[in-house]
Amino acid sequence: MGLCLSGLDAKLTSTSVEIIVGEEHPYIRLANTLDWTEMGELVMDDLKKTTPKLLWWVGRKLKLRIHLGVYILQSFLKMTDRATEDTIKGNGIYQVFCGQSVVEKWHCPDHTKIEKFRNRVSPQTQQCLVSYVAKVAQKMGFADASKMDVDSTVQEANMAYPSDAHLLTKLAQMSKKIIDYIIENTERFSKSVGKIKIDFKTVKKKSKDYFFMAKNTSKETKHAAFEQLYNVVKEQVNTSIEMCGSMEWEQIKNLPWNIRHTVVQIRNHAQKYLEDVAHFIKTQTMKTGKILSFHLVDVACITKGKVGKEKEFGRVFQLGRLGGNFFIVLPSTTVRQEDKPSLQLIVKEHEKIFGENALNSLATDKGYYWKENIKALQNKIPELAIQIPGNVKAQRTISQELKDRRAGIEPLIGHIKNFGLRKSKAKSDQTTLASGYRSVLGFNLHQMVRYLSK
Repeated sequence: MGLCLSGLDAKLTSTSVEIIVGEEHPYIRLANTLDWTEMGELVMDDLKKTTPKLLWWVGRKLKLRIHLGVYILQSFLKMTDRATEDTIKGNGIYQVFCGQSVVEKWHCPDHTKIEKFRNRVSPQTQQCLVSYVAKVAQKMGFADASKMDVDSTVQEANMAYPSDAHLLTKLAQMSKKIIDYIIENTERFSKSVGKIKIDFKTVKKKSKDYFFMAKNTSKETKHAAFEQLYNVVKEQVNTSIEMCGSMEWEQIKNLPWNIRHTVVQIRNHAQKYLEDVAHFIKTQTMKTGKILSFHLVDVACITKGKVGKEKEFGRVFQLGRLGGNFFIVLPSTTVRQEDKPSLQLIVKEHEKIFGENALNSLATDKGYYWKENIKALQNKIPELAIQIPGNVKAQRTISQELKDRRAGIEPLIGHIKNFGLRKSKAKSDQTTLASGYRSVLGFNLHQMVRYLSK
């Protein structure tokens, strides 16, 4: 076999490359399957509400087809904003998917605009987009809406493990940050706080003494060390809490964004958190509604008894798997979203999407067993398979086929977690909720591409 050495000693220069994108490519078929007008109507209200001064009809026009295409593409490709921008600029198929051949004066959005558009779409609208894609899959014959399996999963929040030793230390660090900024940058506060300092070294030392105690240390010794840490932190942060509480909103608005966020967190949560910790020290029991994070509010401690995950801190999502392995998601109105009361709600959500009497078979695990659910659904759904716990006297025969089918939802939830449902990267409650819905959307779109590629 001979060798061709052409091009080895040449330098690359600017050139043009012609790429023919065929209609049979899965991404192009997906673009032609989706109704962009209907999706545009779903997001239109959010875009109008988030326009400065609500004057959405003036100024430079937003090319909705481009941004919707980028949003859909990014959802199932699992790319960051910068990677999405770079990939679209260098890939002709992605450009066509985002409307390069149908939008006048087409351009690839900057990564900052990609993030801005995504944040303007509310979590509720992103949940509606999940339902829309599932409905399209059903119309195309890819999804079977007559069958549904229901299960729940936890999306962990973007936060550290909420131990009180860590949170107390963090509160002292936040207070030191505020005091240092005011002393260095605000002249009118410098006289009043010039002598105030946060002894963070002492706080850190007390925190380490408590954290690195031997495992066989008695509970009384640990409790005494924790109480010492609490007293030191409370003494150090009282001044900063009073100072942040006395600030007017006009002063807070003029602060840099990072200092402003810290001031708001101290104003909203610091005093209540110290009271919650004091309640624990006195009673040795956790107060209901105790603060678990300073930057997140909609977070709960969820125990499902999983191996290696005794406690998870985040939000519960209720998922329904349709035939063909597509998912719908129940709107998350509460953080815990308990299984038993959620079953009838997700059945109603199914009816809202696909119409009444479309569901003929429903399977769940033991967590959804409740007499109220059986009474409400047994005459409504011909094949109802709610597994019954072993401690319940009344037993019903459930076929092994339905048990196996319901168990098949578990690995699929694992795939959804790979699209962002495992642990949120968002730093606020709203964006965390939206990222959960978007994970399901990305999985459904990925399934659509798989079916269209066949």
